Amino acid sequence: MKKYVENGINSLEEHEILEVLLFFVFSRCNTNEIGHELIKRFGSVENVLNAPIDEISKIKGIGESSAVLLRFLGDVVDCMNVSDNSSIKLNSIEKIIEFCKLRFSNADKEFCHFVMLDKRNIYIACISLSGCRFSSVNVNLKSVLMKAFNVNACSAIIVHNHPNSTAAASNSDVNNTRVIAQTLGSLDIGLIDHVIIGTDGYYSMRSERLLEDIWK
Repeated sequence: MKKYVENGINSLEEHEILEVLLFFVFSRCNTNEIGHELIKRFGSVENVLNAPIDEISKIKGIGESSAVLLRFLGDVVDCMNVSDNSSIKLNSIEKIIEFCKLRFSNADKEFCHFVMLDKRNIYIACISLSGCRFSSVNVNLKSVLMKAFNVNACSAIIVHNHPNSTAAASNSDVNNTRVIAQTLGSLDIGLIDHVIIGTDGYYSMRSERLLEDIWK
């Protein structure tokens, strides 16, 4: 707390940011260990704030109220980002790739993100599935659908990475993309593209003419 007051949020490590947040829930408890466990499990503050409540609650020392608080803060940030990012229009392959370069190119761990857009293809929010292999992403779709519904998304872009291999779509990537497109379609959310980031660059399923029948 003192470190933040004297030096600002940029002076804090990610687990320390969570310590400050949790202090207001556990004012008589040392939240250092909890902060470390959250970062170990989810990878970053952003991923913690976007994780499902029931997943956050699995961390030792986290109760339902603190899990709800963390997820609530994530939703507040998303609401603020709607206005902050109102000029980001992703209506071409080139713009999508440039967006991915700016947002996701430095990640050294495997991730999967769902970039949500409105009816004008303007960025609304990014839903992160923490520590998630794309091959297992279907088990987390419930939280994606709930958040997509909450931000009134009309379409989505999947972004995931291959941190130790090339940017190419495997058969599993292709099959899972079709399943996800069908699931999103149940809420009238169209899938615009699936971008894979690898050690050699970027791969757009749409540009490579894979699954042409599903693209919005």
